[in-house]
Amino acid sequence: MQLKNFNHFRLVALLILQLFQNLFSQQSYQVSLSTTSELFINVNINPESHQDIKPFDILVGLPDNTLPKIEIKKYEEKGHNYKIVQSNLKTGWSYNQKINDLNTATLTINPATERQTYFKSITIKVFFDSKAPIKSNYSARHEYLLAPKIINWNVAKKWVRPKYSNKESNDNPPEGRWIRFSISKDDIYRIDGELINSKLNEVGASLNFDPRSIMLFSSQSFGRDKTFDLTQKLISETSVPTNLSQIPLTIIGESDGNLSNQDYLFFYARGPSGFNIENNNVKWHQNLYFTKSEYWLLIPNDSSIRGKRIATDNIIEDGPLQLGFGLTYRHYEIDKINPQESGLAWGNQIISTGASYIEEIELDHPLQNTSGNATFGMIGNEKLSTRYKNTNHRIRVSKDGANLSEVSWSNIGMKSSSFNIPSELIQKGLNKFMFTNESENINSEPFFDFLTVSYQRELIYDGTFEFFSTLQSSDATYNIAGKDLIVWNISKKYKPVNIPVLSSDNTYFRVSIPPDTLQRFVVFKSSNIEKVEDLSIVNDKKWDILRSKNNSADHIIIGPEAFKDAVNRLLNHRGKSIYASLENIYNEFSGGNKDPIAIRYFLNWTQNFWSTPPLTVLFLGDADYDYRNITGQSKLITPTIQIGTLNTYSSDDRLVAFNGKIPEMASGRFPARNEEEVRNFSDKIVEFETNMQQGLWTQKITLVADDPLRPEKEAFELSTGKSHTLNSEKIFKLIPDYVEVDKLYLVDFPDSNDGTPFGVTKPDATQRLFDIINKGTSIINYIGHGNSTQWAQEKLLLINDKRDDIESIKTNMKLPIWIAGTCNWGHFDSINNESFAEQLIRTPMDGASAVISTTRGISVTGNIQFLLRLFNKIFEDGESSSLELGSILQSVKNGSSESELFHLFGDPAMKITLPHNIINDAIVTPDTISTLEVGTLSFNSPMESGLGNFVLQDPNKEKEVSFFYGSKMETISFQEKGSDLFKGKFKFSSAQIESHFRIPKDVSFSSNPAKIRFNIKSTKSDNYIGSVSNIFFKPGPPSIDIKGPLIVFETEKGRILRNGDHINQNTTVIIRISDPNGINITGKKGHEIKIKDLVSNQESDISQLFKYDINSITSGTYNYKHSDNQSSINLHVHAWDNANNPTESSIQLSLVEDNLLTLKSVLNYPNPFIESTQFTFELTSAAEVEIMVYTLGGLRVHTIGSNYFEQGYNRVSWDGRDSYGQLLSNGAYIYQIKAKNDLTKVNHIGRLAIIR
Repeated sequence: MQLKNFNHFRLVALLILQLFQNLFSQQSYQVSLSTTSELFINVNINPESHQDIKPFDILVGLPDNTLPKIEIKKYEEKGHNYKIVQSNLKTGWSYNQKINDLNTATLTINPATERQTYFKSITIKVFFDSKAPIKSNYSARHEYLLAPKIINWNVAKKWVRPKYSNKESNDNPPEGRWIRFSISKDDIYRIDGELINSKLNEVGASLNFDPRSIMLFSSQSFGRDKTFDLTQKLISETSVPTNLSQIPLTIIGESDGNLSNQDYLFFYARGPSGFNIENNNVKWHQNLYFTKSEYWLLIPNDSSIRGKRIATDNIIEDGPLQLGFGLTYRHYEIDKINPQESGLAWGNQIISTGASYIEEIELDHPLQNTSGNATFGMIGNEKLSTRYKNTNHRIRVSKDGANLSEVSWSNIGMKSSSFNIPSELIQKGLNKFMFTNESENINSEPFFDFLTVSYQRELIYDGTFEFFSTLQSSDATYNIAGKDLIVWNISKKYKPVNIPVLSSDNTYFRVSIPPDTLQRFVVFKSSNIEKVEDLSIVNDKKWDILRSKNNSADHIIIGPEAFKDAVNRLLNHRGKSIYASLENIYNEFSGGNKDPIAIRYFLNWTQNFWSTPPLTVLFLGDADYDYRNITGQSKLITPTIQIGTLNTYSSDDRLVAFNGKIPEMASGRFPARNEEEVRNFSDKIVEFETNMQQGLWTQKITLVADDPLRPEKEAFELSTGKSHTLNSEKIFKLIPDYVEVDKLYLVDFPDSNDGTPFGVTKPDATQRLFDIINKGTSIINYIGHGNSTQWAQEKLLLINDKRDDIESIKTNMKLPIWIAGTCNWGHFDSINNESFAEQLIRTPMDGASAVISTTRGISVTGNIQFLLRLFNKIFEDGESSSLELGSILQSVKNGSSESELFHLFGDPAMKITLPHNIINDAIVTPDTISTLEVGTLSFNSPMESGLGNFVLQDPNKEKEVSFFYGSKMETISFQEKGSDLFKGKFKFSSAQIESHFRIPKDVSFSSNPAKIRFNIKSTKSDNYIGSVSNIFFKPGPPSIDIKGPLIVFETEKGRILRNGDHINQNTTVIIRISDPNGINITGKKGHEIKIKDLVSNQESDISQLFKYDINSITSGTYNYKHSDNQSSINLHVHAWDNANNPTESSIQLSLVEDNLLTLKSVLNYPNPFIESTQFTFELTSAAEVEIMVYTLGGLRVHTIGSNYFEQGYNRVSWDGRDSYGQLLSNGAYIYQIKAKNDLTKVNHIGRLAIIR
């Protein structure tokens, strides 16, 4: 039995091996054993560049949250010459997180050493705890979300179990009338009964209620944000907290059961920022997300309910320690500028080299002869940005001429330091602290950030104040100078306690201080309490619109309520979808505060409590780094998460990563700025998916690579420059044969230089990219340098004030997915700067169906490792994925900063256009075909009828390109795509399909095989694709054909065009080319199909644009569309047949306005005539025509009745008889031709003669 199980696991392991062995072209790993007790991984390193010896990660499923033991063995240490930045990462566990109900750990593998060597082979053995786990809750949903990323999924799926029970305590408050208000700081607040009663009167509400039922609520975080702790510190929070927490209050005058105008209530509330007690330490919490905290009063419908009230503590009989002082804190921080315009570092004032900044803090009643403590913060900043941003900063702190502290650092991050303030420097009132920049580098311009001071304060009342006890495990008596004071202990959140004051004249109170607990007190007078003046009545308030277990959806769209109608078409198109407004999310998951973490709480809640947990979420709305609109220019609609203060970036992943950094849902964003953009996007995606144009473009991927030369400067940077092309080749090797790969490598295009330092461009490459997009491609992948508005220093793509390449991107609704492995191209969170990715996805009915790109700069290694994982997933098991695009992207995200940088702009529920139904039984006969011979493509169709397309491609060939790097000649090689030899279409009406093609003379007689790609589609929109890759060519016998192809010009309606014809302005000229041997479309030099516009004197190669007719190997067409401002067409066409016989043909046409009717070239022939004649005429528009014949005296002798004629040349025959059938006498006659359409009537008069 054990042997049987072992063989079973070996079989599974082999399957996994096949799945993962090609993850990286030069970094590969294989699972050789996967059981519930062991996991064996073999790693092989065959480096071709420095990237191949960089650390990489593998995600392993675990039976519990304990990191298992691992055994690592390394073999074959080899030297290398790569210049790499040494990593301190060791092979081993680097991160663990629970993902979608499964405990996981990230295994980091680092092949490199510190000795300029690497290990060619590494064996890793993981030993799991073999105890039987709790019963698994494994489901199809887990398979969908986890299988793509967990290396040992075959076993790990048995360890799936829920994070917590699908039960939530019923914390919904009772029904009643809600009153909303906001506060901005920690304090005691008062609300007058008169204000409450007046607000209720305004809405016609009853005043007949018992004030003892009044309740006060705040968010679970009691005024603060939770986003920073959960997304920056990554503090674990395994469950979604309750939304509202009740806060006790005191109501003066409530005992009579009536709220009079003279009654009032008061309470302690926290604002967005303030001092918190954390682990028995006092720490300032700076809220970076919102500036006002929301609070809620509830007047229950049931007046018998009693709200929480401030409790009074027991009287302490003796307090042997007599104290008249306490520890007090002051904090100064005004956020004005975000130096990086990114992340969470906000500063106040620049301090230039040699300059000083003075910060004043007022200290109330400091205790004499006691010292204080302070902490200050700075943010590194450079006057001129340097490459490595490592300018040295040095700040000295002084007060009244005495030096207190000095700190140095060399980056643009945050730096803080603490220092002691001697007692002689502490004074009552304003205290001035001077911060001086003593850096020797004039480029140093750091920002002052904050200053926090703590000191012992005398307990003298002259206004509300707080203090902390410095005692522990003791009873003490505090004496306060002041009368009629109230003292509350506010140490515990939500539970302020009233401390009995033992004397109203000279206030003192006694407290018992527990061990290891910091106690916090607030002292105030009822007459000095700050009033809340602004209340809002909220009618029909519901707290369970989204927080309901009755909801279910596969897809969620999150955005403001104002966008709901505009996106409704997409919402309905998706089917089982729901729109969740930000307003409801904030209200139900963060107590009304605009705390971004509410979005994460909501999505996490759906995973655990909705009957059908959604898989994908679309964030609808633009975002930026200025949550609080400090700049006054923020247009933030739907927030993202800003990460870090040094290496900063933004990421939506942390809105769907519920236990760490690895996302547990698939997400995407459409950065809409208004309702019109939402509506345009919705219409575009629905139209694209509903009426998708079929054809071989859906089987095409375009790989674009930057050149090796620019902006690289140093010799060691050449490998980076070459990596763009070489890494694109790695991706090329992952793409199956049934997908056409079009390559646009900048190294293969000529330079154009305007003489300026950055004036080298490659306009031919840009135009080629536009042409590829215009013809259609399913995916465009770029690797290279870039910024938010540009690809490559050579400006391959660019948007700025002078050039907008978005206007030149015309897809004809063959919308590609753009993948940009470059820096910043998706930088969507800037203020007043729009990235290329944003503009592309916003383009109505054009541009892109989706964009995947980075929000900030990324390393070469991180870039290619992520792209390789992505393309491996797209073509998993050799088939194009049927998963949603967002799920594909989510499945390869492992929590690394590189994976967080890649962002999906678009709907994550959209699927890629690459067809995923594969036909594997196609063959070509014969397998070796002679030139000019006819071959046959055969396969069995799953459908009985439909349409198909296929293309025969010449073998790829190795191409080497040389270039100068400085004065040295360098080369780079890549696989160049073979020419298209035949592009055919076919109809079929049976499951057995055979379609034919002819081999041109212009083929490569290579040892590599040619290939055919094909697709078929039924009337029911079923789509299948396939390929045949074992086709070889050989020379055929000499051809006896010496005639070139026939070239004919016609209209879409089949009208044959001749020189001098007139056509409408909107008419497309069809160039039809036919030959028994077929047409040469290879585009080989000298044998191209060329069309020259003699009006503009422009010549184009249209070889690849020629389309064979359906079921034909002899004839096809090219559609020529003239420009709008032309008045005539003058074309010269040069074409070759497959036997390389040429033909040339020209035509000249006149263009007329649509529906403009004229008669041209009217005559009758012969004239004179004996027996019959023909009237010929040209119509510039279709019309009814009538012909009448008159004697010279004006007597009408014959009428040829009205008939309908098409535009162009027409003929009407007449036998010379009159209306009675009698022959007319010899002589001269007059004829009149009348033509009319709905808009115009025209006529022509001519003369004819009869001679018998």
